[in-house]
Amino acid sequence: MKNVIAFLFLTSLMVLAQNSSIYLPIEFQRAVKNKTRTLTGLPGESYWVNKSEYKIKAELLPDSSMIKGNCVIKYFNNSPNNLSSLVIRLYSDILKKGSVRDWYIGNIELNDGVKISELKVNGEELDLTIGTGSVQRSSTNMVIKLPEELQSGGNVEVAVKWSLLIPKIVKVRMGNYGDGEFFVAYWYPQIAVYDDIDGWDRVEYSGAVEFYNDFNDYDFEITLPDKYVVWATGELQNSEEVFKDSIINKIFDAKESDQTVNIIRAEDYNTGRVTLNNGKNIWKFKAVNVPDVSFCVSDSYCWDAASVEVEPGRRVLTSVVYEDGAVHYDKAAQYSRSTIEYLSDDLPGYPYPYQHVTTFCNKNEGGGMESPMMANNGAPQIEARHINLTFHEISHNYFPFMMGTNERKYAWMDEGWASFLPEEFVVKYVESYDPYSGRVGSYEADAGLESELPPIVLSYSNKSKYRTSAYDRPAVAYLELYKLLGKETFRKATLEYINRWKNKHPLPYDFFFTFNEVAGEDLSWFWNPWFNEYGYPDLALSLEDINDSEIKFSVIKEGNIPTRVAVTIEYNDGTTQKLYKPASVWKNGIRKISINQKIDKSVSKIWIGESIIPDIDVSNNTVVLDK
Repeated sequence: MKNVIAFLFLTSLMVLAQNSSIYLPIEFQRAVKNKTRTLTGLPGESYWVNKSEYKIKAELLPDSSMIKGNCVIKYFNNSPNNLSSLVIRLYSDILKKGSVRDWYIGNIELNDGVKISELKVNGEELDLTIGTGSVQRSSTNMVIKLPEELQSGGNVEVAVKWSLLIPKIVKVRMGNYGDGEFFVAYWYPQIAVYDDIDGWDRVEYSGAVEFYNDFNDYDFEITLPDKYVVWATGELQNSEEVFKDSIINKIFDAKESDQTVNIIRAEDYNTGRVTLNNGKNIWKFKAVNVPDVSFCVSDSYCWDAASVEVEPGRRVLTSVVYEDGAVHYDKAAQYSRSTIEYLSDDLPGYPYPYQHVTTFCNKNEGGGMESPMMANNGAPQIEARHINLTFHEISHNYFPFMMGTNERKYAWMDEGWASFLPEEFVVKYVESYDPYSGRVGSYEADAGLESELPPIVLSYSNKSKYRTSAYDRPAVAYLELYKLLGKETFRKATLEYINRWKNKHPLPYDFFFTFNEVAGEDLSWFWNPWFNEYGYPDLALSLEDINDSEIKFSVIKEGNIPTRVAVTIEYNDGTTQKLYKPASVWKNGIRKISINQKIDKSVSKIWIGESIIPDIDVSNNTVVLDK
């Protein structure tokens, strides 16, 4: 009997998926046929991901703003295909003369790009002369033609010696921030993703779109003058070789403390209480199963840290490093701690997956950029914005880092989540903060414009309203979905999505089908207008009849994007009554709903809408009655 029930359940899921009206591109259909994806949101039985092991030795030269190093990469081909080439990303070539960029920068800091002085494959040195056929470079990609095909199930070793300049002016997500402070990301030759959808990811890095990596292991060293401290993705392996004992003791204390520990104060540098004096120090780090590594350095920054238990027996260190006096940073370790606690226990409710998170203050007023376990943030003057920024960048450790989403194609699969998740959290600190109105208003300003494209349009070709499609529209969509499903079902669906696709590369359709399964219904009526179609949200109110005991009115769906319905009835005595209808009233193609409401006193006005429900035209939302 159990087998019969299981068969019927699985059959119903297949029918649900197959009856879905979500458009599936040919690439996804092929993946289903190849059994790497399914129509139920589960990874297919033949799903695979490739992997690399990196060993990096680099030196940062602060005075010349340069980093040089050598990297040995062991790349594992877990795909069913033999590979005749490798694609290497050289992100810093974005400032190479002639490279494609999303912003005009004139000739500021343009250079000759990443300098490759040696390149070997399985010990065989390759000719780096352009045009020889073995190595080709484009804007930010380098393609290596392999001397021998890399067989399915095999591996290859690539050794590279390189150097690059760290920008002082055009600091796209990383740079030299002056006075001895650097945040270094996108800094080493990196093997691109080869996946079951596109094969090699050959999208050039041009500035706007960001991230798509496999899950790799890193063993890396950073050499610096001994006055500098390094914080990085992964765990420091040799603290006793670089730090004074008193600092090591404070780090240990912070790893066990709910309260903030001042590990380094600004004055500690001047009194020689931070690093060992070796002339140069080598900082050794390891990171396992992460999509990237970055690091920051300073010879003057404060370091505060606390920690939080995310599951029995495991605590996460929450660090902030900042210029003494930076606004709100004296409380930022606790903001970080509470962020990790909320993400682990509340929403999404999955234990933070890494050992630590470190937020670096880059001296700008606002803005931030995420890396695994690291964030490169400004210092907003308004406390609510500071907390929101802290949470936003930390939450990226779930999306796209743990979840492996392709931000270059579907930025909304991580930026939308990171814009939706912090809103309720910030209110816990700043009660006057309006969590969603600003986001909704920003979306409304662009919704339905000729230049506004649906989020499903690939992000690298959807730059006219990138912020709307990657941040605002999906964040508002997630809020509407949250309200539609309710917190319990929404959280359950999110956790199922995480458990299925962590350390993999989910696509939008994997996300859609997983939520369909957990919700127990085909949500195509929601997914299509919000993510796949041109359109906008717009509701209108029409009064049909009113008497002493009842008011009859209709709400008309003028736009194609579904939202909740909020109705306010105001009486002549100044009191109001609220009515709500879920967004599901619009499924099955319904464009108009009628509401009959009993009343026992005279009505002065009735209107629909709230500041957190998007509606591009509010001129048709209110009816005023004669008193």
